[in-house]
Amino acid sequence: MAGEDRQEVVRPEMKVAEVLRRWPHLLEVLVEASPAFQKLKNPLLRRTMPNLVTVAQAARIGGLEPEELVARLNRALGVEAGPAVPVAREGESLLGTPPPSWLSAPLGFHLDVRPILEKGGEPFQAIMAAAQEVKPGEKLVLEVLFEPIPLYKVLGKQGFLAWCERLGERHYRVHFYRQGAGKGGGVPSSPALSEVDWESYQAEVYIEENLEPPLPMMRILEALAKLKPGEKLLVHHVRRPVHLLARLEEEGHAYLLKDLGPGQVKILIRKGG
Repeated sequence: MAGEDRQEVVRPEMKVAEVLRRWPHLLEVLVEASPAFQKLKNPLLRRTMPNLVTVAQAARIGGLEPEELVARLNRALGVEAGPAVPVAREGESLLGTPPPSWLSAPLGFHLDVRPILEKGGEPFQAIMAAAQEVKPGEKLVLEVLFEPIPLYKVLGKQGFLAWCERLGERHYRVHFYRQGAGKGGGVPSSPALSEVDWESYQAEVYIEENLEPPLPMMRILEALAKLKPGEKLLVHHVRRPVHLLARLEEEGHAYLLKDLGPGQVKILIRKGG
């Protein structure tokens, strides 16, 4: 079937984590493709960076064209490369770009998430909380282990401009400048949830362990779409859904997350709008 064939090739929009989960032997292909991927040999980094970065984004971080890296990975799978399809450059690396004029803006918040990443944790909520503390005209400065390319789009929707510099092999500093009110086209955030909100909800979704991306996110967003603004959805998940949380933030939905242990995560989402 055509749908099944599609699952047997590497595509630019796939997350690196998904590629390595399906085809672990492609780790060596990535490492050979660029020195920038040497860090993937570290088991801790394989639990963090690949979950945030697509193959296309990883290629640009590694100084490669996305089409070139995709073709190399597919050749390792025994798949003949088809006609090269240009890959959209949205969310590309900012490394090596000229320093922006706003770089000297006052510091609003400084956050080092490297300890969280080194332990295999997910710093997304901490970053979003820090961003809320930054006023227009101020900067949020992040210390990270790798360039967080997907974060550019997430914070961009909240009116932030971004610039990144590399300070060491596992040290990147990212500057986010919050523009004045009315800029950036962000979606207004829904008021924060509290512990009391866990007591009631209007719908419930269960995500099974064997459900492969992007099906969990699709199921959750479909359930959320059926609710009215202000209603709540309880999600029983098997992991922290990093990309779902980014999507909720982008669209102005409030959420709470409880990590109950291995394979047990509860998320309460209140629909915004």
